[in-house]
Amino acid sequence: MTPCSQCGKPAVVEVNGNPICVDCYLKFQQALQIRDNMLKEQENFLLDQMDSAIGMDSFGPRHKIQPPVTPVIHQGPMNFHSLNFDRSVVGAINTGNVKKMEVALNDIHVNNGNTELEKALKEFTEAVLSEKSLAVEERDDIVEQLSVLATQAARPKESRLTSVMRALVTSIGASIPSALIEHWDKIKIMLGL
Repeated sequence: MTPCSQCGKPAVVEVNGNPICVDCYLKFQQALQIRDNMLKEQENFLLDQMDSAIGMDSFGPRHKIQPPVTPVIHQGPMNFHSLNFDRSVVGAINTGNVKKMEVALNDIHVNNGNTELEKALKEFTEAVLSEKSLAVEERDDIVEQLSVLATQAARPKESRLTSVMRALVTSIGASIPSALIEHWDKIKIMLGL
């Protein structure tokens, strides 16, 4: 592939005989749009001056000015949650369930602002993932149930599926070893179940 004439990345398009990559082409298009907007604003200004000079309203149509093209990466607050677990068989754990739990923790933080519940669920999930007395499948099942429970907890109280939450609380409580019961009881109280 031909390298970009601006940055050396692989080129995908040619502009005026110059090979350009995707990033440089986006910048080029943004520059063209900025110039186009500037010319339209100038023409609108001149039309307004003509209207003012002859005393008529709306001598001609005005150009609509387009906002600049900018990629939207993320809007709103960003919170990062990472579950830490060590001395565990990480490769056998379903990381999809861990990711779902991280998303649910973020939703609890953003939607409810309940940092105590968020922290307690995070610590409990890490404890479950590190618990050696549980088989890998049991840990994975518990984390999956926790992620569903946390997703429900992130919702407003009136739209939660309370019966599902109670069933999950009972199932998780029956699955965890006695070393985690005290911690689990605190979470049940925070959830109001």
